[in-house]
Amino acid sequence: MAKTFYEFMLKYKDKDTPRGDLIEDMMHELRIHPEEEVDKIDSEEMFMHYLRNHYACRECIATAQRCWQSYRKYLEKAA
Repeated sequence: MAKTFYEFMLKYKDKDTPRGDLIEDMMHELRIHPEEEVDKIDSEEMFMHYLRNHYACRECIATAQRCWQSYRKYLEKAA
């Protein structure tokens, strides 16, 4: 079974990279705002909407877009 985007991103946890920063932010949001269910976001459009609603910077949005590209490739291989 394929991983969710959140599960996919966990491989970047504790990495000193933009992707590592993104998953750390996602984990932080999940801890303080579990009702927003950032771990259940299942589309790039929903995630971009989430980031924009949380006033994410351009660099964060660009990183998230690159992560979704990687995630799509992962899903293609997992199919």
